[in-house]
Amino acid sequence: MRFSVVCPTYNRGPAITATVDSVVAQSLRDWELLVVSDGSDDDTDRVVAESARADRRVRLIRTHRHGHPSQPRNLGLAEARGEFVAYLDHDDRWAPQHLAVLARALEGGERFAATGATRVDAAGTVLHVTPPLALCWHPELQLMNAIFQPSQVAHVAGLAEQVGGWRRSESGLEDWDLWLRLADAGVRCRTAADPTVIELVDPATRQSSLVARHGWEVARFPDGRAARAAYRALKDTRRVRAAREALEQDLRAWYADLAELVIPSGWEAGPPEVDRALAETVAEASIGGRELWPDLAIVPRDGHVALVHLISCVTQDHADRIGALTRRVMRHQMALYEDVLGGA
Repeated sequence: MRFSVVCPTYNRGPAITATVDSVVAQSLRDWELLVVSDGSDDDTDRVVAESARADRRVRLIRTHRHGHPSQPRNLGLAEARGEFVAYLDHDDRWAPQHLAVLARALEGGERFAATGATRVDAAGTVLHVTPPLALCWHPELQLMNAIFQPSQVAHVAGLAEQVGGWRRSESGLEDWDLWLRLADAGVRCRTAADPTVIELVDPATRQSSLVARHGWEVARFPDGRAARAAYRALKDTRRVRAAREALEQDLRAWYADLAELVIPSGWEAGPPEVDRALAETVAEASIGGRELWPDLAIVPRDGHVALVHLISCVTQDHADRIGALTRRVMRHQMALYEDVLGGA
């Protein structure tokens, strides 16, 4: 068997039919779909069972309630029989060529692959399509950003288990945690620009309510008054232009220094195209003088008050690594911080 598709679900009901049907409609036919029901107590299991009767490649695996998708995914991995494993969240769908695109990437020798996505709301309105720049891959980029949702990703069988499998995280982004552990183990990712995933953006989902529990310190102050003064100085919208210029300079230099940067297939990009895409990304983020550094927060600590960049990652070690890399590669931004804080 070529692909095992692991789909954790809980109380999705008849709506899961569209997700299952998108797998049945794949142009690559050699797959099994493992729908792992996390103690569903509505009619989800019945709906999936009906799909399984119609197509024997669909399998329902029922487990007691875990309340988190990581363990159901691990249970799916334990049952998987395919050469490759792909993930599919129960509210997402795939375009018919999705598995075929992933197969081409994995058959090229890489053990980890991902495609682009189109994000839609409940009415089907397109909110965002993954730009090719966001699918460039490098271990440092993976450290700094989650990059992929589970529905975009596939890997060779057994690979996730080699780095500890899926780990439960109350702070969310357990997918980022797994992708980072793969990168730390030396696993490269091959990406494709094709937006073959339709991802639902729903304010009611767990992903939309993630809490940032970790972060890295920008500066320390003896009391809250000094910290608030520094916070206001950094948030001054008159600094938007300077912050934008610093970010663009840093990104250009960083990407230029990334050895063996993975460019997504389907995007014939050289250094000029990457530079242009970086400039456009920074410009879009700066339109209208938006709030500077929205993840900056004042956090009381033992013996001091800190300005902290909050991050929705799984461990404080990960946040510390992001802080260390930021200080190394975002030199112009760090210089701006120092100038502002020095005068605050």
